[in-house]
Amino acid sequence: MAAVKLEQYLASIIDAARSDTNEVKIKPGNSNFDLFIAFLENRNTGIHRYQTTGLTILYEAKGSTKVRINSQNFMLNDGNIIFLQKKSNYEIFKPGSKDILVKLEFDPNIDVRNFFDNLTVMNNYEKKLLKKINTTFEQKRLLGLNGTLMSESAHLLKKIIDEYLNYDLFTRNAIMAELTLLFVSAVRNQNLTSTPAISHQFAQTDLEKYIDAHFTNITLNDAAKHFGFNPNYFSSLVKQKTGKSFVEHVDERRMLEARSLLARPDISVKEIITRVGYSGKSFFYKKFSEYYHETPVQMRAELFRQANINLK
Repeated sequence: MAAVKLEQYLASIIDAARSDTNEVKIKPGNSNFDLFIAFLENRNTGIHRYQTTGLTILYEAKGSTKVRINSQNFMLNDGNIIFLQKKSNYEIFKPGSKDILVKLEFDPNIDVRNFFDNLTVMNNYEKKLLKKINTTFEQKRLLGLNGTLMSESAHLLKKIIDEYLNYDLFTRNAIMAELTLLFVSAVRNQNLTSTPAISHQFAQTDLEKYIDAHFTNITLNDAAKHFGFNPNYFSSLVKQKTGKSFVEHVDERRMLEARSLLARPDISVKEIITRVGYSGKSFFYKKFSEYYHETPVQMRAELFRQANINLK
């Protein structure tokens, strides 16, 4: 099957699926093939929850799919690949009508180290590097390949799926060799990581929506976890992308809420402090004065005057 037509063929399998199961099996070219079983994520409703029985590869062949792995959210985009350890828990949110997520579930006896068997000649540095990769995979329970549909890793995975579908002489050997090449390519290009940064797209609008929903009780750690990043990296990313720190974004949202509440005569300043997420009066007054250059009492008096509210 021509590689350029692979996505169309996979889409046709999903479209033809009659069952409401969460995944659709892709039949191999030879029923005796035993290296892995290939599935496509179905487009039915709900969150699909899984636990891997063996090494598992998630590959976004088209579109983007939101997944949660080890309580971290990721967005798999075109060409992204994630390797999951045996007995890993993961969730997949409903893919879009054009999205194609492929899953390769390997025999439980297969390990990432098997992909290195073809690398018979290695220097000491290469041996240490592969050992480090394997140790990281065992500890973190996932490895991501940062790439696109045009990257070599995506091209190799397409060849693997194509081999699975057609089944020719030495197919199993060819697939193992291509998996080895996939890892070698990833290491050479330095796009193999235990925290696939490219698997989640960060946008300021997403941050604003999250803060808007959680500003009364929000922490940097919780926000970083929600977006699938290390807290320190997330803090730097927010500053880099928006020009303001995470705390500044939260304070800004709280100040806007405080101003809105100050216009209501039925809510005391003490209650407003609690509602916007601050624990003390002095800290709230300090932040408020820095932001608006006046005290809450002064602003409330002006807001009442503008609205012709007289409490005397």
